[in-house]
Amino acid sequence: MKAIYICIFIIFSIPFISCEDANNKEKVVIYAASSISDLLIEGYDIFSKNNDIQVVFNFGGSISLANQITKFDSPADGVVFIGEKPSKILSGSKKIDKKFSYSFLTNGLVFVGNKNSKPIKSLEDLLYLSNYRIIIADPKLAPLGVYSKEILSNNNMYNQLEKNIIFAKDAKAVHSSLENHNADYGIIYYSDLLISKNLVNFENIQEVSKYSVNYYIHVMQNSRNKIQVDKFFKFLTESDDIRFSEVIFSRGLNRLNK
Repeated sequence: MKAIYICIFIIFSIPFISCEDANNKEKVVIYAASSISDLLIEGYDIFSKNNDIQVVFNFGGSISLANQITKFDSPADGVVFIGEKPSKILSGSKKIDKKFSYSFLTNGLVFVGNKNSKPIKSLEDLLYLSNYRIIIADPKLAPLGVYSKEILSNNNMYNQLEKNIIFAKDAKAVHSSLENHNADYGIIYYSDLLISKNLVNFENIQEVSKYSVNYYIHVMQNSRNKIQVDKFFKFLTESDDIRFSEVIFSRGLNRLNK
């Protein structure tokens, strides 16, 4: 298989004035799915106006980040991951404090193409096209890749399309590649479609659009900042702040506990 890895690894930190922590802000590190990066950044911006807690985000594929935590003891205080597999990786390594775990949001999947791609009515139409590229997230690194491969395999398409498949590191890399015309078709999250400028949603590909996936939140067992990170997580999952609710709604997401 021709596999091209498109790596996007974003470390986002909010700047603060101080060499000596003059603002006295308590710092927590959160590893999170790249597909939810914009929402978490905006959520923290709202949260920080009333809370003296500094949050540093490390965004990437949820499976890749979970493996970093379990294999290399990466210093995460909490995680916001999509799909069940990353949570199982952490749970199996006893990294999660089960007293601080939440279901968060639900997202959908869509099959899309860039504006120059040929219209298709079904996945089978791809078998009759030539010189096109399908980009999906790598199943070894990101839950989106697990679902994408599962969809294609369940429809007996994965092996037949293998020569046309390109791998990306995470959901944001898939979205970016399609936006920049580095691929013709792909499977992305519905939330990414809503912020797209150049993508066409093939809504009739119901094998993809029928999928929904959940985000899960966990505080790490060995964190020294459990109270602080849990306070931010409770804001994400429980806050009735109108601004944050509008951010969630604008991305086509739904809270699971509201």
